[in-house]
Amino acid sequence: MAVFQGARLRSVALPPGRVERRSTGAAPRATGAAPRATERSSRRIRPTGLLMAAILTATLLGLVYLTQTLASNATSLEIRTLASEAQELQSQLLNQRSKIETEANPDAVVRAAKQLGLRQLEAAVLLEAP
Repeated sequence: MAVFQGARLRSVALPPGRVERRSTGAAPRATGAAPRATERSSRRIRPTGLLMAAILTATLLGLVYLTQTLASNATSLEIRTLASEAQELQSQLLNQRSKIETEANPDAVVRAAKQLGLRQLEAAVLLEAP
């Protein structure tokens, strides 16, 4: 006779093939058969299982929070970098505009032409296009 771990002694010896009835009103089942799904579902959840589920949930929530925080900080840094670049470009634009206004003055053009060795014409020459 083989001995299985978890096997229990029967309080009443039943002939093979007989059906054991429970006092709870459950449907009869063969002796030694696995518990039914309805009987398994009524088992109590262990506190360690709940603790492990809570730890796993807290860890996952922490990771989601960390990811969102890092993404927010990266976006904030990018916004600050782009804003400083925009200010720099704005100041360069203002410098170029002031330089153009200074060099577009007719007196400044004549002065620059004299430095290059050019001379002013005595009379204006008009040419007609064919």
